[in-house]
Amino acid sequence: MNLINISNLGSGMTLAQDIKDQHGRLLASCGQEITPKLIRIFKIWGIGKIRINESGGKESNIELPYNLPENILQKATDIVRHRFQYNDINDTFVYELFRISCLRKARNLFEVSEKNRLNDHFIPEIVPAQKVPNAGKQKMNVDHLIEKTLRLETIPDIYYKIIAAINNPEASLHDIAQIVNKDITLSAKVLQLVNSSFYSLRQKVDTLTWALALIGTNQLMNIVSGVSAVSLFKNIPSQLINMASFWEHSIACGTTARLLAGHCNRRVAAERFFVAGLLHDIGRLILIQNLPGPCLDLFQRARKEEIFLFVAETDKFNMDHSHIGAQMAFHWNLPETLVDMINDHHLPGREKAFFEASIINMSDIIVNALEIGNSGEFFVPVIEPRVCTELHLNKDMLQPLINQLENQLEDIFQIIYGIPE
Repeated sequence: MNLINISNLGSGMTLAQDIKDQHGRLLASCGQEITPKLIRIFKIWGIGKIRINESGGKESNIELPYNLPENILQKATDIVRHRFQYNDINDTFVYELFRISCLRKARNLFEVSEKNRLNDHFIPEIVPAQKVPNAGKQKMNVDHLIEKTLRLETIPDIYYKIIAAINNPEASLHDIAQIVNKDITLSAKVLQLVNSSFYSLRQKVDTLTWALALIGTNQLMNIVSGVSAVSLFKNIPSQLINMASFWEHSIACGTTARLLAGHCNRRVAAERFFVAGLLHDIGRLILIQNLPGPCLDLFQRARKEEIFLFVAETDKFNMDHSHIGAQMAFHWNLPETLVDMINDHHLPGREKAFFEASIINMSDIIVNALEIGNSGEFFVPVIEPRVCTELHLNKDMLQPLINQLENQLEDIFQIIYGIPE
């Protein structure tokens, strides 16, 4: 048998091995005859070289392991190409993300029913798709929006008590653990996170003091911020936004940011990027909660005119959700670096902290491209070459990073957001 590039395959050849995708799914069986259809499938699923039988190999009438419509991979590619329309897929890094996104979309199209996969549209189905007139700019008072938000739902007192204890140089880990212990939900989430795939420890941690010694106070602040943010917006009506999908996107961004920070050749505290990724779109929730009508108009306009949602926000309000989210983070007394990362996650080049903002920017792009959750943005944001250079990114690191993300996401999502009842 010979190892051959799929570009050199021809009719009449037969497979000398089972061909599986990256997740172990059988694509074609040993002995199956090579056909043009099979070659197209191999190309789209990223199969580079395969072993074939030499002339005279056995013939087989074995069908594909599932009834995959011939056009499904092409349909997935067309959908993803439309979402990537503002990016240069000739760039090697962009193309690899595009390819992985196509494979993910193809699997979803095949595995999930039509009814359950209508998650492409952030706009609820109850909102008619009609032309939305541009009513011009609307004056925005960010401080008023935040005050109104905090009047509707207040941050738990324990948040401020924990932050005060963390900032108190005389407070011990035991003292902080005692404060956390007063909130049963929070203390359980801390222990869950420490014992999850997020840390992959070899032994079970069963006390808060021990947990805090392992994760540190900065990571504790991340957990507290995440839990507090989720609770703050728990009453937004489902007709406006799918909150589980929003937080899945946000938690995936936080997890990706933490992984990217660990990948970069710099000495950074990777955990601080988790909370920045988690809260990067918090401003959009503030807008939706306070201005539901104008926001729904913006969702429609962005899709109809095929523009980025954050661009439509700026056109309408003279600012986008990133600025509003940064102001909320500032109100919560989060560190200045976190405020800057939230503020600049769409345009990392406008501030001096380019490296930090670039991590959140790229995390948002990767998660958006993979359609993990949904925070409202349909098109994949532009991948700037300078960001890839700054973070030392290359195409070969993408799939391993995505594998790590998928391994950790379910645990972290259930801990931060919980399982909806």
